[in-house]
Amino acid sequence: MVEIAKSYQDIQERYIAALRALLPQIKTWWSDLVATETFDTISLIWPTGISGHPRFLNVFRRFYVEIENLNRKNEHEFVEQPEKSPEEKWGIDDIGDSPRYVGQIDLLIDDIPSKAPDLVEVVNGFVFIPIGIDQDEEIT
Repeated sequence: MVEIAKSYQDIQERYIAALRALLPQIKTWWSDLVATETFDTISLIWPTGISGHPRFLNVFRRFYVEIENLNRKNEHEFVEQPEKSPEEKWGIDDIGDSPRYVGQIDLLIDDIPSKAPDLVEVVNGFVFIPIGIDQDEEIT
């Protein structure tokens, strides 16, 4: 059985922690590569830079799928609520319901500069989304 995360914030926090845990090791690998290979060789093999490392891609894919699972769960459980009257809302600081769908790219790439600036180098290299979709538009 697939365990589904409780919140998008939880997913994003765990994703950031996982990238940070990998970063020192992958930076060492990248530095060694840059020291021993020419720029032309590196750019042919690793055109996306440090973010093309298979471990970074694995972390990205794992959390992408988690967000997809939470989106599907939220959509399945969503029940439309009637709009409250202005009298019922009076005096309540209401920022709305928590989202029932969040784009994976928003959490895993677009939010990173503000949430984890130290990881911008990694997520900026995701020039393509390493996720496949089959003929039924299911994630593979």
